[in-house]
Amino acid sequence: MAGTVEEIKAKADIVQIISERINVKKAGKHFKALCPFHGEKTPSFMISPELQIYKCFGCSLGGDVIDFLERYEGMDFNEAVEYLSERTGIKLESSFFQPKKDREKIVEINELASKYYQYLLLKHKLGKEALAYLLEKRKLTIATIQKFRIGYSPGNQEIFESFFIKKKGIRVRDLAMAGICYEKYGKAIDRFSGRVIFPLFDHRNNVVGFSGRVMPGSSQELAKYINTPETPAYHKSEVLFGLNFTKEEIKKSAFAIITEGELDAISPWQRGVKNIVAIKGSALTEAHAHLLSRFTKNITLALDADFAGNAAAKRGIEIAQRLGLKVKVAVLKGYKDPDEMALVGIEKFSDCVKKAVSVYDFIIGSAMEKYDRQTIEGKMDIAREAIPFLAKIEDEIVKAYYIESLSKKLGVPYESVYSEVEKNRISKIGKQDEKRIDDPVARKRRDRVEEMFLVLLLLEQPEKVKEYALYFKSTFISKVVDTLGVFLKKKVFDIRGFVQNLPDELKDKFNDIYLINSSEFDNLTSLEVKKEIELLRKTLELITISEKQNEIIERIKKSEKNKDKDDVKKYQKQLNDLVKTKLRLEGKAS
Repeated sequence: MAGTVEEIKAKADIVQIISERINVKKAGKHFKALCPFHGEKTPSFMISPELQIYKCFGCSLGGDVIDFLERYEGMDFNEAVEYLSERTGIKLESSFFQPKKDREKIVEINELASKYYQYLLLKHKLGKEALAYLLEKRKLTIATIQKFRIGYSPGNQEIFESFFIKKKGIRVRDLAMAGICYEKYGKAIDRFSGRVIFPLFDHRNNVVGFSGRVMPGSSQELAKYINTPETPAYHKSEVLFGLNFTKEEIKKSAFAIITEGELDAISPWQRGVKNIVAIKGSALTEAHAHLLSRFTKNITLALDADFAGNAAAKRGIEIAQRLGLKVKVAVLKGYKDPDEMALVGIEKFSDCVKKAVSVYDFIIGSAMEKYDRQTIEGKMDIAREAIPFLAKIEDEIVKAYYIESLSKKLGVPYESVYSEVEKNRISKIGKQDEKRIDDPVARKRRDRVEEMFLVLLLLEQPEKVKEYALYFKSTFISKVVDTLGVFLKKKVFDIRGFVQNLPDELKDKFNDIYLINSSEFDNLTSLEVKKEIELLRKTLELITISEKQNEIIERIKKSEKNKDKDDVKKYQKQLNDLVKTKLRLEGKAS
């Protein structure tokens, strides 16, 4: 008998699914980890086996096991459900799946297209010239061509239409949606006509797009490389060329070499350097950095020789560092790119990677080569390029080392460079503060105490929550308490079942409150929890009294302003009564 998506989620162990991808540690009844979706040094990512959810209190991302797979692995809903269905052994009827999405259609078309392009390169006479170019000029082997599924698209419109439209029955609009053609006068015009084709894979081996390189001797008006346009399957900023083939080697070697173009990655790979990928440009994006961080925290940039002056490349370095990656730079002196260096001798390239320098040494060094340090203008330009990077160094010893290094190279006092670094750092902090939204931790004390009170009651005495309803002033908690009352009339309390019965608008906030507070009291005995409940009850009474005192003080001020002595006297008596009540409660509490 077929199951349901909810049954699959219930049987799938979210802790196991996540721990197979990142390191997690037990923290009471929950688990903690460094968030895989943003850079952090203190774990704020929590996983609840009880609720079968995850939540990061640093970046606010959270959800169930399907949501995690969609976000972490880039799966769509159908892929995530199919994956969990296989793991749990619960089969679903086809009606449970969402209709096939555009992304799935595109991946299917691309898979077919990659086989078509490779057949034309390796088996058809139209690919003979392109194959000779790859074998003789680019020095690739047949095995490498087959591994990376390199192909060729001849400038033959008839063959293209015959295969995709007549033989395979694919609609022109679907081919255009996939990006392998564009539509003109109702015809499908091959976008990659006359180009060597490099399939672009996501890290799970799906063909999401293509890159096409012109053949030597082509018109100079043609762009050297073109890519699939942005589609539901292909986003240039998210794809790392070769990662699907090299991710295990990256894990094994504990670092990744980052190059610019496809051949910059393929050429060293063919000659034995396997822990390598290409970013298809000089700018490492935030999505690239997130993806790489799943496999290693160490990257070595082996970009083209002119990248030192590229502002986008430097922004990429900042992004990588912000997300916790350690960055080094391999300086390709005398060679324009890794492909050229590897062709001359892979030992040269490997040695260059081994001698990669700290990104700070590289930034200072490239600025020193670019400007004349003998002139005051040159010193200012060097400082302008280097100081923003030094200001971001968190380790004070490392920062001091590079400040001293720069001061010596510029021939200026250490204090002068230090002062500029601090000014840059403080100005950045100021800008961040302007953008910062209200911190949820800085909520009113009453809200915090009410939330703790509710969670402890649910842990120890869920059936008595209704009795304490008068202590809850929060509209949100009052709604949760009302839902609990209805739930307990029908079922015995269990936290997961209760959460599933909460209205959708209450679930996320309740999950956050439960995760934070239940973990705080994990190690308490039942008796200790009851003592905490009583202490929190008294605390709420005291908070209520303080709120009333503040109200009365405002009334006294208003009455004094209006010179209403009777009201002043009345309110002062009320205030005195509240003070006595407060002292009595505090005395009991102590």
